Amino acid sequence: MSIERIYFEAENVVLTLIYGKLTSSELSAHVTEMNDEYNTIEGIRELADCRYLTDVSELTGSTLINSAAMEKGSSRTIGGKGAIVVASDLIYGLASMYAAVARDIRDDSRVYRNMGEAVEWLKLDPIRTEIESLISEEAYQQRMGSTQ
Repeated sequence: MSIERIYFEAENVVLTLIYGKLTSSELSAHVTEMNDEYNTIEGIRELADCRYLTDVSELTGSTLINSAAMEKGSSRTIGGKGAIVVASDLIYGLASMYAAVARDIRDDSRVYRNMGEAVEWLKLDPIRTEIESLISEEAYQQRMGSTQ
């Protein structure tokens, strides 16, 4: 599985780590799980780190659009904001498709190439150090090494 979620309850923030290969079925399952897990919580700020996402060969544009649309009606999106951080042009384009639909469902959804800008926009400074330790290159190397 190439998706992990970490919930910071006190700050009402979900950090989603998406790395390696991502398929259409994994993305759809992720959105369904998010809707179920956080169905009683409003205004979640969501940070999706896709900088280490390397294989989207089994991910379709229609799945992206449909998955984003599945957020509609979920409590977590009411008053919520989402930021997706990417490293490549291909992932930027795909993430922009997702964000275009999601921004009509939540307060706003944006795509960034710079993690610092995304953290600042989501106002995550109180947990910046903890987030940085979870998204460091070393942390990803350990994750990816443990999944092979």
